[in-house]
Amino acid sequence: MLGGRLRAARHTRFVGRAAEKAQFQAALTASELPYFVLHLYGPGGVGKTTLLQEFALLAEQVGAPSAYLDVRNIDAAPEAFLTALERAANLPSGRTLGEHLAASNRYVLLIDTYETLAPLDSWLRETFLPGLPETVLVVLAGRNPPGAAWRTDVGWQTLARSLPLRNLAPADSEDYLQRRNIPADQIRAVLDFTHGHPLALSLVADAFAQRGELRFEPDQVPDVIHTLLTQFVQKVPGPAHRAALEVCPLVRITTESLLEELLGVEDAHDLFNWLQSLSFMEQGTEGLFPHDLAREALLADLRWRNPDWYADLHRRARQHYIRRLGETGGLTQQRLLTDLIFLHRDNPVVKPLYEWKLGGHFL
Repeated sequence: MLGGRLRAARHTRFVGRAAEKAQFQAALTASELPYFVLHLYGPGGVGKTTLLQEFALLAEQVGAPSAYLDVRNIDAAPEAFLTALERAANLPSGRTLGEHLAASNRYVLLIDTYETLAPLDSWLRETFLPGLPETVLVVLAGRNPPGAAWRTDVGWQTLARSLPLRNLAPADSEDYLQRRNIPADQIRAVLDFTHGHPLALSLVADAFAQRGELRFEPDQVPDVIHTLLTQFVQKVPGPAHRAALEVCPLVRITTESLLEELLGVEDAHDLFNWLQSLSFMEQGTEGLFPHDLAREALLADLRWRNPDWYADLHRRARQHYIRRLGETGGLTQQRLLTDLIFLHRDNPVVKPLYEWKLGGHFL
């Protein structure tokens, strides 16, 4: 069947995720399930669906049936969810879902795009999942970590686990690019841009396959950037939100006060809260900052789409940091100097002196 060849082709391209696969397999093959729900979460394009496909293959290898359900196009209602799940599980006529699942010594339910079921989260947590047989392992894959109701419930604290999915390790990323026949002299540039993000690696490899000779630079592949941003930012409510989103990749750390000054608004509280809700945003003690690839993609898009606005934002940020440097001292002044250097990280004089990873730090 074509489906078998499709699974084999996907598996051939699969790299990395050894720890995640080992955790899943250990639970799957235990005499009794150590937990019953696995929350797999990460930003768009990080490889959640691909890993779920590998989980299904691992289940097949140990003789455990599995059902995969992408819920992005399902109404967030119990009846719609149950109907779609019964179809995904190939429920035999005359048998209830519970009976079907209990008929196997071990069964795996793989629920993808779980963030779209947010209105059903309470029903799933309190009604559907507790009613499943104790031989069923459920993987909920989505962009967001489990909510507070999961984390504070003493029962689910014991019976559920969380597994954040990050970018691929450098060695795994390089392995993937070599499998895709990327020229050796181009691999470093691709790794520096993608930071191991699986979708980005795949899109860049496709660009090489389609265009033949290519000297990789983000500005040369606007279609790749657009696809990445579609994965990261599904909807921008309005122009003010768009402007706030364009500030984030430019500066090292984003705060409410910085947004207010750079955008010329009196109150940036709602804009800051919206940024904080985005799955590719991290938060530290100083404020918010985007994941590395999201930062790269947002900046490349802004430079290509509106270079004048990019230059204006850069000027505003520079003036802000220089003014604040003269008003402060001590650790605050040191932090502001770091912010100013980060702002100029692409300057050929500054770049060798500064390594900007997550949050940035001096070499």
